Amino acid sequence: MKTDFKLSSKMHLFIIISSIIIAIGAAVGTICQFVANGYFNYGADWESYKSVTVSYVSADFADKNEVKEICEKAFADAGVSYYYSVSFGEKSGNTVGGEYTFKFNYSVKEEKLQTAVNAINAVIADKSKPNADEDNNVESVIMSTASAHTVDGLNGNGKALWRGAVAIASVIALHFIYFAVRFKLTMALGALLADVHNLAVFVSLLSLTRVPVGSSIITFAALTVLLTAIGTCFLFDRVRKNAKDEANAKLGAFELTDKSASESFKINLFMPVCIAAVAVVVFVLASISAMSVIAVLAPAFGAIICCVSCGYGLLLFTPAVYSRFKQIGDNYKQNHTRAPKENVSK
Repeated sequence: MKTDFKLSSKMHLFIIISSIIIAIGAAVGTICQFVANGYFNYGADWESYKSVTVSYVSADFADKNEVKEICEKAFADAGVSYYYSVSFGEKSGNTVGGEYTFKFNYSVKEEKLQTAVNAINAVIADKSKPNADEDNNVESVIMSTASAHTVDGLNGNGKALWRGAVAIASVIALHFIYFAVRFKLTMALGALLADVHNLAVFVSLLSLTRVPVGSSIITFAALTVLLTAIGTCFLFDRVRKNAKDEANAKLGAFELTDKSASESFKINLFMPVCIAAVAVVVFVLASISAMSVIAVLAPAFGAIICCVSCGYGLLLFTPAVYSRFKQIGDNYKQNHTRAPKENVSK
């Protein structure tokens, strides 16, 4: 892809953009750590919440709705509101049994939930007294128990986070060593910066956008580093080949980097776009069969943010910053190759 846009001249712009994204993401996450449910918007299998479960048995199916009305009144009186509810029930003869589960934000005070639970139990205990039906001589009885629960989604997942962090750090270290051996030290430093930068942007966007974060995010964090490693291979391989080409002998560090970035643009754009497209298709198909669309939000948005981070990092940030690394390396090499000749002449 040929373009007059010079990435090497925009290094400061991309550094500012990345710094703003990372700073705002860190600020939003820190604020949410104290006023919301955590640094990230934990969801799926990492969701932390509080709940109230109400189990009931009645002789009239209509009483099922009455149970929910009793619960909602108790919650309103206690000053709490649930964000999700689910019910299970089955009918056996003249008896209907079931269960309601109401979910609340993790920040809701347990005292308020317990107040609501006590109110629910008190109301239903009064209604549980048998009442004779004069016409049919049938007792319509409601028997119910309400209880409050606290679920810490992160509890027990510390080991998964630690192992994921070790795996990602290992990939970054191997990436640096491989580039230092196969290419040059300046390219290895550029690859290391690309890994750290793209991962930092990925994490910051997760915090900033408040998309649901679950265990699948570890996979997409690793995928971010892996895509970055592959993309830098294409970029720096072009840099090396262009540097060996005699036709490019007069090109400086900036021009050579811009030329290589332009030639590797399509392949480095193709990878993240394909993964983003697959994520959208999978999200649509999974939403059709999933019980809750929220359940598939975490992996879908995680994949999209991964692609955005890699696309921006590989196509814009890395070539712009690497041009300075190459210039420094070329200047160092030039200065140290002249020194021996000067000594000999003396």
